[in-house]
Amino acid sequence: MQGLAQSLTLERVKRRDTIFFEGESSNRIYILLSGVAKLSFQNRDERVLVGLVGPGEIFGVSSLLPHATRPFRCDAFNDCIVGIARPETFVGLVLGVPLERFSRTLEVTVGRWWITLQRYTNFVGLSVRERLAGALLELAMKFGAEDSRGILLTLKVTHADLAELVGASRQRTTEQLNDFENERVILRDGRRLIIVPERLRELVEASQI
Repeated sequence: MQGLAQSLTLERVKRRDTIFFEGESSNRIYILLSGVAKLSFQNRDERVLVGLVGPGEIFGVSSLLPHATRPFRCDAFNDCIVGIARPETFVGLVLGVPLERFSRTLEVTVGRWWITLQRYTNFVGLSVRERLAGALLELAMKFGAEDSRGILLTLKVTHADLAELVGASRQRTTEQLNDFENERVILRDGRRLIIVPERLRELVEASQI
């Protein structure tokens, strides 16, 4: 703890000033020494509060995962003093192992749960159409095989499965899937589903304008 304290760079942040922005490269880890900070993200219509950080809490932990970017923005809720450390220094002092080894372990254990957390956070305020599009794109990325028509889902999912995945009724989900099929952003090959990722992204982006 003494070594960690000596390694910290202290920064005073005034109320409402930003500590870090979403989308930034995650290359620092933070310890809040005094004050309160808030984590938030911007969905289509508004900025959504994710949580508050109190004194003694460690945040910015996405820097412990390889090649990560900030999923949230962090602002000072009131005047704060923040301790800032390089992730390799933090891991070396606290755990006594190289950051690269620790990051690989995190990636194969909690990495997918981190992605799931971001996914459901981003669902806040989105329509069924947008949530379903996001779920289909994620399924295509994880369980898809290249096809001349798009990405063929190798995982069998029912309308009920998709409804549960996006938090909507089965009827509403089926209606939206039919719309996607009519708009040719998803295709049917018997009981198999083919996603056309580029067209699906374009369709969702157009609906947000």
